[in-house]
Amino acid sequence: WGIEVFFRWIKQNLNVPVLFGTTMNAVFNQLFAALMTYVILKWLYDHSKSFVIPCKRMPLIRFTEQIQHDQLQIEWIIATTKVLEKHVYLSNLKKPVSG
Repeated sequence: WGIEVFFRWIKQNLNVPVLFGTTMNAVFNQLFAALMTYVILKWLYDHSKSFVIPCKRMPLIRFTEQIQHDQLQIEWIIATTKVLEKHVYLSNLKKPVSG
């Protein structure tokens, strides 16, 4: 029963309705790529929603669909931009100075 629940979660959350390959390596690569995409989108969603006013908030699945179709609301575009800029700024501060 657990494997059915796992594959249902994959189909619903990772947007993998069909596997493109039949070899074990092809399946692992597709699932790994989908999982990485999910984790990045989930991280971006979780960090961005605090910048969006409550009436403009949306569930993760809608956020993902709107990103895929390039239909993200302007409030969310601004919020995700703020998060990414902050992350890039902080990562640049942590770089060691050579010399």
